[in-house]
Amino acid sequence: MHTVTLVAIVIELILLGAQGAYYLARPYDRTRLWYIGLLLLMIMLNTINGLLPDPRYAIPIYIQNIIVTGIGFTVASYYPLYFYKAFELKKLRFHAIYGIPMFMLLPYFLFFVVGYSIHEDIDFARRYGFLIPGIYSAILLITIGRSIHFSYRKNDYSLSLFAERLAAYIAMLPWSLMPMVVYYQFGQLSETLFANFGFMAVSTLLLYRDIRLDRAEQKQLENLRQLVMDTDTIKLNCQKNLLSPREIEIAILLCHRLRRRDIADKLFISDRTVDKHTERIFLKMGVTSREELLEKLNTPS
Repeated sequence: MHTVTLVAIVIELILLGAQGAYYLARPYDRTRLWYIGLLLLMIMLNTINGLLPDPRYAIPIYIQNIIVTGIGFTVASYYPLYFYKAFELKKLRFHAIYGIPMFMLLPYFLFFVVGYSIHEDIDFARRYGFLIPGIYSAILLITIGRSIHFSYRKNDYSLSLFAERLAAYIAMLPWSLMPMVVYYQFGQLSETLFANFGFMAVSTLLLYRDIRLDRAEQKQLENLRQLVMDTDTIKLNCQKNLLSPREIEIAILLCHRLRRRDIADKLFISDRTVDKHTERIFLKMGVTSREELLEKLNTPS
């Protein structure tokens, strides 16, 4: 096993422990659950790539190659599903449900599981088995980029969230080159670097997002401590500004100094759902912070 691969596995195991503990404290954070799934797949990918193929094992080489290629296809197939579920990009629904099985998993099954098992010609399997998935991965990159841009134009999220998703998208670009890396057999080091660069970038973005949101919430709560709130006035102003019943619930809880995670737990929804509703509340009320929201809602008309 290459040293870089071993280091990647150790880092990912540490991340798994930290993210698992964070999720247990906030079990309604479905976005983090999808990230943990990606994390587990990356650990499997690095471990299998680091150990296989090896002629010293009793397992036939062709089966080892099928296993190595299979985990690579699985991880590559998970990324569109991750973007669809974690970032709620509705335009990716077809690809996540139908496109991935047809254009990624089916070619793997035909050329590697069936074809390679019969003729045991790895060069033939790689030459044709990666053709359709390689083309489809390029189409997926374009589709994901368009979906992010479309959601931003439809005001599904703010400029800061658009920048976050765009950064995650850019971090995933090396995956478009993975079929070429595997096809030309650049070696374990190259595969590890290509596979883990985007993942580490996404992990860094997730950590930065958590720190930024927690600090912003703490600052907002400190600024709101001395304010006296009138729930009836807040609710009335929400109704006058055409907030939905769920948005009114969240607006009242925001004004009552509850943190994002506490609101999610109280209403049995995910943190990301709270974020989306908060963004829409701010947009409808014409504010950019809790302080402005409270000042506007807590003032009698």
